[in-house]
Amino acid sequence: MGKKQKRSDTENSPASSRKTNHHHHDEDEQQQEQQQQASILPLSGEIKPGSIGGDRAVYNLFNKPHTITAMLLGGALVVYFAFTRDDHQPMPSNVKSGLLGALGVFLLFSMLQMRDGLFKRPHPAVWRLVMGAGVAYLLGLVFLLFQSAADARKIMAYIDPQLGVPLPERNYAEHCELYTPNDPTSNFRNLWDTINDEFIWAHFIGWWGKTLLLRDVYLCWTLSILFEIWELSFEYLLPNFKECWWDHIILDVIVCNGLGIYLGLLTCRALRMQEYDWTGLVGSPHPSRKGVSSSSETKKKEQPPIWKEALQQFVPSTYEVYNWQILKDWKRFCAVIIIILIFSVVELNAFFLKYLLWIPPPHAINIWRLLIWTGIALPGLREYYQFIIDPNNKRFGTMAWLCCAVVGVELLVEIKFSKGEFPQPMPNSVLYPWIAFIIIFVTSATIFFTTRKSPNSSSSSSSSSSS
Repeated sequence: MGKKQKRSDTENSPASSRKTNHHHHDEDEQQQEQQQQASILPLSGEIKPGSIGGDRAVYNLFNKPHTITAMLLGGALVVYFAFTRDDHQPMPSNVKSGLLGALGVFLLFSMLQMRDGLFKRPHPAVWRLVMGAGVAYLLGLVFLLFQSAADARKIMAYIDPQLGVPLPERNYAEHCELYTPNDPTSNFRNLWDTINDEFIWAHFIGWWGKTLLLRDVYLCWTLSILFEIWELSFEYLLPNFKECWWDHIILDVIVCNGLGIYLGLLTCRALRMQEYDWTGLVGSPHPSRKGVSSSSETKKKEQPPIWKEALQQFVPSTYEVYNWQILKDWKRFCAVIIIILIFSVVELNAFFLKYLLWIPPPHAINIWRLLIWTGIALPGLREYYQFIIDPNNKRFGTMAWLCCAVVGVELLVEIKFSKGEFPQPMPNSVLYPWIAFIIIFVTSATIFFTTRKSPNSSSSSSSSSSS
């Protein structure tokens, strides 16, 4: 009786409860690690028969390489345009045509011969083409890096004669009155003028896309608020960063960014709940609820229309939620901070590049830059996420490397071309708060990670006490 009472007392003691809590904590950590390991994908792979669209002949046609056929067709197009166009034109026109032809050949080579990445839909060749476009953009930036600001603007004028002209300064903080009863057009003239601006739609669509990239609501809101702080910090350099208080807080953060993030989260949930096991598109069988393989069930079902299968190729086959775990350890914390800084620099580069190169906001060059960044950021962020969560992955992904290189060269171009453009120093009202924030942030993070016990140490201590 005494032994049973003693055993029950030890089981109910604080030490045993701590062991139980450590045990549950370790199980939670192991479950999170298993979820992350389940989301790890191979960095590259080959196209296998039936991997793109089942066994139908139309899909098997796209599964084959066709490198010789594409080479012959590409060569035929080059010969046709090179020998049929009129060469008796000004030299800038011939140079532009030659550069476009060289770019087309490079993109064709990229689509056929570059390495496959993580993404396979709608086709690996599409992502190889995106990689080629990103490399071409990187080479163009490196070329601009060896020019002066004046020569770079002349090159922009060669690309489009409408460029090469200084941009008019636009200030969004000149008229901040919300209610304008004396205006003949509208009682809310300033508000409607701001809503009709192209940057409003850019905020909304941009944050919808960024939410699909980051897949984390807290990280999205951090970047959304941080960019408004960047605008306040650099409004002494760029006049169009000056905005009214209601433009910063209500229109940008709450309305446009908030709706974009909300729509992005709804899209993420829809993609997670959607079943991607359409008939004839998945090669490996998936077990059904009744224990019968899906391959045997699909034989009994009618094959869906081919247009439905084709549209399904533009939907991700798998869609994982990123579990960044920023407070897990120093490495994860620094990795997420780097992502925040890179996203911020990419957004700021859009404004500084168009200001320094005299490119108007609605120009096609800005749109092409945005499309290229969207294309390389989708697989690049996935590769970066896998690089920081997979301890066995020692190689940085190709698209992730390309993203870092592009943002770095963009920043170098801005630093070189900004000489003499911004003579005014940073105001003390901006400099001192940033210094104080950096000191507090670094000190707090250091104290947190030095005083926080890691899960491994807690599990080892609990195992030693139990033994």
